[in-house]
Amino acid sequence: MRHGLDHPVVNDVNFQVWQSYAVKAWPTIVVIDPQGKIVHTQSGEILAEEFAPQIEALINEFEVKGLLDRTPFDFLAERMQEPLRPLDYPSKVLLTNKGLLYIADTGHHRILEVQLSEDGLKGKIVRVFGSGQPGLQDGPATIAAFHGPHGLALSGDTLYVADTENHAVRAIDLVSGLVRRVAGTGHKAHGRFTLGKPAETPLRSPWAVLAIDDIVFIAMAGTHQIWALFQEEQIGPFFGNGREALVDGDQMQSSFNQPSDLSLGMGHIFVADAEASAIRAIALLDEKPRVVTLVGQGLFEFGDVDGMGGMVRLQHPTGLTFYEGLVYIADSYNHKIKTLDPTTGQVKTLIGTGQPGHADGPFTQAELFEPEGVVADQGRLYIADTNNHLVRVADLTTGIAHTLMLRGLERLQPVTSDEARPPDLRFEPLLVGPGQVTFSFDIDLPAGYKLNAEAPLILRLTQNNASSVHTFEPGQIPTVTLAVTSEQELTFDLTFYYCETEEERLCLIHDTRFVLPCLTAEAGLPVVQVPYRVSL
Repeated sequence: MRHGLDHPVVNDVNFQVWQSYAVKAWPTIVVIDPQGKIVHTQSGEILAEEFAPQIEALINEFEVKGLLDRTPFDFLAERMQEPLRPLDYPSKVLLTNKGLLYIADTGHHRILEVQLSEDGLKGKIVRVFGSGQPGLQDGPATIAAFHGPHGLALSGDTLYVADTENHAVRAIDLVSGLVRRVAGTGHKAHGRFTLGKPAETPLRSPWAVLAIDDIVFIAMAGTHQIWALFQEEQIGPFFGNGREALVDGDQMQSSFNQPSDLSLGMGHIFVADAEASAIRAIALLDEKPRVVTLVGQGLFEFGDVDGMGGMVRLQHPTGLTFYEGLVYIADSYNHKIKTLDPTTGQVKTLIGTGQPGHADGPFTQAELFEPEGVVADQGRLYIADTNNHLVRVADLTTGIAHTLMLRGLERLQPVTSDEARPPDLRFEPLLVGPGQVTFSFDIDLPAGYKLNAEAPLILRLTQNNASSVHTFEPGQIPTVTLAVTSEQELTFDLTFYYCETEEERLCLIHDTRFVLPCLTAEAGLPVVQVPYRVSL
């Protein structure tokens, strides 16, 4: 679900499928014919089109034999059963000295600008960049489109975005709100790379960005390299030869393994080298810059072991930030935040039990679920708690982890007209009186939840192909009065926000469409109570 896959996926946690098919590396594609026999095995990153002739030949062969079953495989994708949330797999976060927090709301294909409260535990959504639909579209904030954005970097009034699934780097002008493509063509790159013009150079899964003066460094996860964008005029590889390996050395000797985050500190660029479960450091100030490995042993050496240097084991760290002498690491698959002292090589668990979950409280008891991004300032860590669909706040002074409470949720889901959308609920025909009829909606929330006190409820009514939008403040009962003079169908689109009753750590968006067929008669109802029950 996190990567937008709708086909079934097996989590081969015990390597049973791996061993059954004698897999030696990842990724590996195994082609199986309709009788279950292995036809072809291919390791490495390849184009899907390369399999097309072989698959077409298999289809023809088994159709002639009468062994091809074309019965559609019908299933309900797990993603379709998930509730709507304000955030969907947020991946990276960025803080500014103006008290603003930027969130890469990756699953919703947008960037959020959040004004933090004085205590840093609450945030009001100020602006949203991106329509929420995946795409590659420049322009004003509400029209622009991203596709799975991740890393963020600030340079003056420009916010750079690693637009991962678009294979591009985008720039947001924070004064005008305009979004533009800075680098990448929108198509995945293949082959070897040299310096080129940014907008004409294809990229491959840029995962993170780091702005230093007039250079934007890019963690190019798909090519296992660190790239550099120079004054938006040239772009190309900066470190790494493109081979997936854990090799230290100079710019072309070194190799990376899906680098996923970058942070500047002590004259070094620290790199979260995710697939190697390693933390690397590029010495920028040396006469001949080199990369060295601080923690990590390679692709097949991972675990959850604190300690010094070579004994340390991480598991797929995808985020990091340097703050007051320490590197804070989002140790994603261990569901922890750890610290690394670059001068001694010592790694310690700071937050998390090692089990996935969502629990606030003391760092040793708090739970995370595959955190991917982390940033620090003023004694607080902000964590993109990716699989919890939340941002967490860790107070480094008190040792307490909190959940950031978001306000201004109504900015996240504009009322849009989607005429082709089928209704979620169709009521039995109602007998109403001819003339003015009042419809009042009674919303029944699950136990332990309440309507968000700071977000309006929005009701869109469609009658005789004409639509009207009605907004209700928190506490108001949504009620509309309209003329019904003949048999007709009324369509209502209802959007509201509700949160946990006690601590409001979890808030959800509810968006539904229902149809009310109306029949008219003198004895019909002048007032209709419409019950609507929400289920989790």
